[in-house]
Amino acid sequence: MDILFLAQNFTSEFSDSELLSFAGDILSGLIGLLGAGLGVYGAYWVMQKQLKAENEQYRKDRIDNTFFNLLGLFQNVRDELDSSNLLVAINSYNSTEEENQKDKYYKALFESKKSDFIKDIEKFKVETQQFDEKSNSLINALEKSSCSSDVYIRKFNNLETEVESENTHIVFFNECTKDLIDFINDKKYRLTFEYEVNEEIIKECVENGFSNNKYYSGNYFRALYRCLKYIIDSDLKMEDKKFYSGVLRGVLSSKEMLLVFYNCMYFEKGEKFKELLEREENGKRIDFFGDKEDLKNLDKGNDLPFFSKKDLLFSKKDMQKLKELIKED
Repeated sequence: MDILFLAQNFTSEFSDSELLSFAGDILSGLIGLLGAGLGVYGAYWVMQKQLKAENEQYRKDRIDNTFFNLLGLFQNVRDELDSSNLLVAINSYNSTEEENQKDKYYKALFESKKSDFIKDIEKFKVETQQFDEKSNSLINALEKSSCSSDVYIRKFNNLETEVESENTHIVFFNECTKDLIDFINDKKYRLTFEYEVNEEIIKECVENGFSNNKYYSGNYFRALYRCLKYIIDSDLKMEDKKFYSGVLRGVLSSKEMLLVFYNCMYFEKGEKFKELLEREENGKRIDFFGDKEDLKNLDKGNDLPFFSKKDLLFSKKDMQKLKELIKED
């Protein structure tokens, strides 16, 4: 009843135009209130966006400042590393190992063939009934000589010269001494010797090159490691990390890049550096030494991007390591 009475009074006391005006006032008030609320929310949203942008810029500036400070510290110790002499030292140890392997190979080959060489010369001496003195001298030299000695080679040359001067039995002499001639040429030109280098040998060469050389700098590699670790440990996106690592890489010469490669691939003290390079985010790596496209370009005849393939000291093994690091599928 009260509601009905209120409705009757309300409709009787106000005209239609007054009702519309009243309703419009209420609606205007509501719209104004909504607009004010939206305005406040919009101002808050803009403020939050600006604050986020400022925080992001501050974060980037902070990363920039820290990174370039680290890069400056690294630049201060670069002169402590002599990359040219270090590469020469590593290669020298490698050459020494190659010579050692060569000596062992030909020593074993010589010992296995020595008795046959002697029989061939004795056959020549007996059947020709000639050249006894120089034949016996060669036989004696073969019996007493080691592979590293050149005595038997001189004795062979003496016998060969006498046979040629007599101009007799030359064909038979060449037949009897064919195996000995082949061995002498093989040793001289390394016709059958193949240098076998495994990872253990490479590690030893790099270890000796780094540890026994005054041009090696632990400060250099530690400073470089700190720069790269800061990049990878940061909350940057991978493309930004690649940008900063590219800046770091850009200050290094091709020889320095090659030494950094040997340091992290074969040197015990560089294992943490290698772990950084192998760290993944969403299946992606920093690609400090190149990416899969660089490997594809290499197959097309192009060179490696940061050092030449011909500069690799252990070409086959080094390429295997590089592919592992790039994570070639």
